[in-house]
Amino acid sequence: MNSKTLSSWLLMVGPIMFVLVGFILWEILIGEGETTKENVALLLENKTISSLVLTLGSLSFISIFVGYGLVAWGRAEGSTTSGTLASVASLIFVGIIAVAMAGTGSNWAIIGGGEQNLVESEWILATSDALFPAVFWFWSLGNIILGAALFIENKISRIASVFLIVVGAILLLLNLLDGSESDILDGVWMIGFFGTLISGIVLGFFNLKSAE
Repeated sequence: MNSKTLSSWLLMVGPIMFVLVGFILWEILIGEGETTKENVALLLENKTISSLVLTLGSLSFISIFVGYGLVAWGRAEGSTTSGTLASVASLIFVGIIAVAMAGTGSNWAIIGGGEQNLVESEWILATSDALFPAVFWFWSLGNIILGAALFIENKISRIASVFLIVVGAILLLLNLLDGSESDILDGVWMIGFFGTLISGIVLGFFNLKSAE
């Protein structure tokens, strides 16, 4: 298995697994509380199930950015515009991976010993949740820059590169408008989020089908 094959499958499978685990399996097996305190209690209710779901969710979420990073890294070089943009994108996705690892990985501290200090567990979970806006902010930038690099390079279908740029721009705009209170904006957020996940699947498909 080469880098192109691995990155393509990570981009295609990662988003699907993340939705299945994060939106369906998590809701069924763990549940979602209205407060941080309730969410800590739900995590501690059945530690084995929480650990299993968290492991699957964490790996699937991070695998998405590993896929993006490998696509960008494979094109990273400084002698062309597309190569320079790909270099920047690869660094952004490496940073996202680090933040995502910290955000998802810190939950194991709650499962491992949260019962002894519930207040500390609540702080850990609140801090973990606070990291994810940064993930989406830089994800939007990474998509735009990688999409531009692929568009200029023109070795992968421009459907994939344009899709990356468009959903990246939508997610970027939504981040800038995040403080606005609007039911319409909440709906657009979901469209932007799932559109971003779909753009990864589309990129993975066309990357797999592209010439070496």
